[in-house]
Amino acid sequence: MSHTVLIGQIEHETNTFSSLPTGMAEFADASLHYGEDVIADLTGTNTAVGGFLRVADDEGWDVVPTVAADATPGGTVTADARSTLLEAVLTGIEESNPDGVLLALHGAMVSEAARDGDGYVLERVSRAVGDDVPVMASLDLHANVSDRMADHADGLFGYRTYPHVDIGDTGERAARAMAATLDGDLDPEVVVERAPLLPPLPELRTAAEPMRSLLAAAADAEEEDVSVFGGFAYADVDHAGFSVVGVADRERAEAVRAACRDVADEAYDRRGAFDRDYTSVGDAAAEAAAWDGDDPLLLADISDNPGGGSAQDGTVLLEALLEAGVEDAALATMYDPAAVEAAAAAGVGEEVSVSLGGHTEANGDPLDVTGRVRLLSDGTYRNRGPMSTGLEVSFGRTALLEVDGVDVLVGSHRQQPYDPEAFRSQGITPERERVLVLKSTVHYRAAFEPLVGGIREVATPGLCSPDLSGFAYEHVPRPIYPLDDDA
Repeated sequence: MSHTVLIGQIEHETNTFSSLPTGMAEFADASLHYGEDVIADLTGTNTAVGGFLRVADDEGWDVVPTVAADATPGGTVTADARSTLLEAVLTGIEESNPDGVLLALHGAMVSEAARDGDGYVLERVSRAVGDDVPVMASLDLHANVSDRMADHADGLFGYRTYPHVDIGDTGERAARAMAATLDGDLDPEVVVERAPLLPPLPELRTAAEPMRSLLAAAADAEEEDVSVFGGFAYADVDHAGFSVVGVADRERAEAVRAACRDVADEAYDRRGAFDRDYTSVGDAAAEAAAWDGDDPLLLADISDNPGGGSAQDGTVLLEALLEAGVEDAALATMYDPAAVEAAAAAGVGEEVSVSLGGHTEANGDPLDVTGRVRLLSDGTYRNRGPMSTGLEVSFGRTALLEVDGVDVLVGSHRQQPYDPEAFRSQGITPERERVLVLKSTVHYRAAFEPLVGGIREVATPGLCSPDLSGFAYEHVPRPIYPLDDDA
């Protein structure tokens, strides 16, 4: 018997401290596909929807594609964007009467009308299809899993890697659970256990402790699917924090819940292992000036990461590198549409003076620089590394400025530069640079680690700072570590 399965994607990681609202324009700038274009554009990609489609092909499902939308993390999602995207899914449900629904969500979306954006989406979808139609979703490892999400989903499946190199695999896990449910082999139930932890982004890298051991414990816990969610510390919501989620056959739900509780308890017991030290801006600049390794030194501007909602126009690290006389360096990517316009007006090969960056948040003052315009482009490229392989992304209209020996990529869209194609597509060979600077927290490691001779995580200002004491939290559950020592 062939089943009809509806698929959709509404993904956003919302940094509630950001002043940059996320509307339909921001989704269109990043990744937005409707109807049959969802299949045409995402088949074969390392994305959750790509994973859904692989299983759909294996199972012979009749697929109803609705929308696939993913905006660069930033401020609160507008009510218009949320309703526009959700309406595409609800219309598909009304028109197709599906046997099951697969959604690619993030788990940390906050919208103007619903602080638990993903819970709202799941509730509306589950009510639209009724109790007899399973609804399952893939989630980011940084999801803040709410009771509302669990109550209105028959399965929640999280990425198991950070950098997220298993996004497609996670989509497949969700879709195979859907197949088992539709075939009558699984009667799914979602169980959730939590720990009072709010780890910053860099401390959730899954190749390092304690996440490596916690994920191993989850994998060994039960035959059923168990996901470890580190949470997203920059969404100030009442369900923020660390959780462990199991998808179990109903008869085994309590046994799986106990396994999830064990992992959550272990995470809390090891809470001190989430604490890390970082390189200061001054030390990073000094080391970059003296670097003579065979392979580049990579400086990760971890706090000004657009992948966590920061503005991507922080100037503190670039200013320090210029003051230290660092040359043979390349930086990706500064967000500054006005600077790109000025470079385009000057033209390739010409000099241009701009007030670069520092226009959005408290992450450094604008830098008055003069540079040569080396290249102008539309900023579009396709990921070739292990994360989101095959997905087309764009910096928008882009200029490459050579400023005192530092090549600075300046874009018109906020987009995390985690793939070497970010450089190569703009005429830079990253392996030939002496110093690389990336506005990224962890994702860059998947593709850049084999290319470089050293990595320094630089503690710059920005909305992804690992020092959470500087954020004015109002809604996160308290006490919670590391905000409260007595959590």
